Amino acid sequence: MNYRKELESQSWTLIKNYFDDDFCDQLRKDCYAASQTNNDYSDILSNQHLSYLLTNEKFIELVCHFFDTKPVYFGDSGYQIASVVKRISNGFHKDSIDRKNPDGMDWKHGYSLIRFGIYLQDHKNFSEGLVVRSNSHHTPDLKTGKKVNVPSKKGDIIAWYLTTTHSGNAKRIKGIDYPVLMGDETGGWLSHKLYYHLPKFCIQKSEKDRVAIFITFGTNDVHLKRYLSYLKHRRYMVELWQKQDFIKETVNKINAQNKIELLDLKEEALKFDMQNFKEYDFANYKNFNI
Repeated sequence: MNYRKELESQSWTLIKNYFDDDFCDQLRKDCYAASQTNNDYSDILSNQHLSYLLTNEKFIELVCHFFDTKPVYFGDSGYQIASVVKRISNGFHKDSIDRKNPDGMDWKHGYSLIRFGIYLQDHKNFSEGLVVRSNSHHTPDLKTGKKVNVPSKKGDIIAWYLTTTHSGNAKRIKGIDYPVLMGDETGGWLSHKLYYHLPKFCIQKSEKDRVAIFITFGTNDVHLKRYLSYLKHRRYMVELWQKQDFIKETVNKINAQNKIELLDLKEEALKFDMQNFKEYDFANYKNFNI
């Protein structure tokens, strides 16, 4: 199947049964191990328990399928464990720079920033999975596109553009394949009420503790350059870069494989004045020089 073509046409794609059970179990185990160390908030390549994922030939082969040139890894990655994070993040949104700017370059042809999500449990039959809006990657309008509760299961990988409208931690109503979201811009007060107040016996529980890994890749083009300029005005990302410490052994393997390009921004991030840090202003994006 041409997953790249499906991504380009519908703004997301689901790659079924890509990893076997043993590999998924190891990833899950290593996420918990990472959460027990001081390395738990690092990017994946700086994580002693998880960096091997970026040398996994099967995974890198898939990533390369979506790009014409070497995919660029720039430190935008991490993992989540529901019981460790202990917070709910949901509501339709986009992660691209021009999410509030209908005239921005994000909506032009050739957008190239893709996030890969590895969910290590069943979300086809259980709650807490990813919801996307199909064909939503050409407009900042969060109401565009049919809502799809992605039926991912253990071993699957989901790929979507940063311009794709999406939401995490969806709740499923028992017997209905439909996401119940909190009060986001498209759901309104009823969605908010249902999300928090629908009786528990109506909600399909999670299969198990939600564990997921997210890794973003781009290509060496104007979209990546703009996105990096934007991230340099986001405190969370600058602080992540400052803590970045790529595992040397893994870097050597990546360089030997010669499949992806690494971009290390730690040295630049350490020069930032965090006391006078200026966050990106979405409300005044037209007057904000990145």
